[in-house]
Amino acid sequence: MNVPRLQSWLFAALLLLCACTPPPEPRLRLGTTPWPGNEPLFLGQELGLIPAQRIHLVEYVSSAQLMRAFRNGAIDAVSATLEEVLSLEQLGHDPKVVMVLDASHGADCVMARPDMESLSALEGRRIASEESLLGVYMLTRVLEQAGLKREDVRLDISSLGSHVAAWQRGELDAVVTFEPYCQQLASVGARKLFDSSHIPGEIVDVVVVRKEFLEAWPRHVDALLRGWFATLAWKQQHPQDAMKRMAGRLGLEPQRFQEAMSGVRLMDERAQHALLTGAQPALRETLERMGELLRHHQLLPGLPGRTESSRVLEAAPLLRVSP
Repeated sequence: MNVPRLQSWLFAALLLLCACTPPPEPRLRLGTTPWPGNEPLFLGQELGLIPAQRIHLVEYVSSAQLMRAFRNGAIDAVSATLEEVLSLEQLGHDPKVVMVLDASHGADCVMARPDMESLSALEGRRIASEESLLGVYMLTRVLEQAGLKREDVRLDISSLGSHVAAWQRGELDAVVTFEPYCQQLASVGARKLFDSSHIPGEIVDVVVVRKEFLEAWPRHVDALLRGWFATLAWKQQHPQDAMKRMAGRLGLEPQRFQEAMSGVRLMDERAQHALLTGAQPALRETLERMGELLRHHQLLPGLPGRTESSRVLEAAPLLRVSP
């Protein structure tokens, strides 16, 4: 037997086999932050409805960290507000909105000292907010309704995780935040002074996917949508179990979590179609109105004169999954 020749043939066959074996598919790295509207994603993965072999959920502590990770390419998709979507578009990241997670109707809030009974009481007070476009936007809308300007308050930009301790030390008079932090501040004596139910339709959370990933791996996005719809259906059939599971992951009692969720409207299949499909999808108008507000308040100075929502919205995955 010619051993060297046999070894050569085996080596060549191995090379051919390696060349024919396709590389493993990458997972869709979807970044999130602690927020009740994101919890069905984790619930769906726990139940096996959102496949872990295709979707990798990555949780960040703050919106600032989350958006930085997307801009730097550490993740392929992100749970973002419309303000953040327009910021990514302005910076040239070519974001594609493929689904709507929820709309906030009270779950974004301003928590204040018990003696502060009106928005005008914010004048001259120390107000904390996280370093995010959403925080700045929420504060701007609150001050607008109070008839105040930014220079009329003492703004403290700090991390979400530091607000409760700073509050307990008496260093803050009000905090711009969202659930579950509203609940945490309420537990140490803060009262709700303002929430997103006063600005309906303005705080909307969507899933944004990088254009190149969406074009290369559309089936991953389809799997995410199918899993989301299946999870919402399971949640409707098993409400108590769902609340218990989602509350536990956020470290809340089920009743507290249910109170937090009362200010969040999750978007099912029918709502997705109303928002993303048709000749005049509802989200297009919302995005364009948001662009006008951001320009008016100079929160995104470089934003073009008109928001091209058609460049951002991508309904193809939804239409594949739910024609």
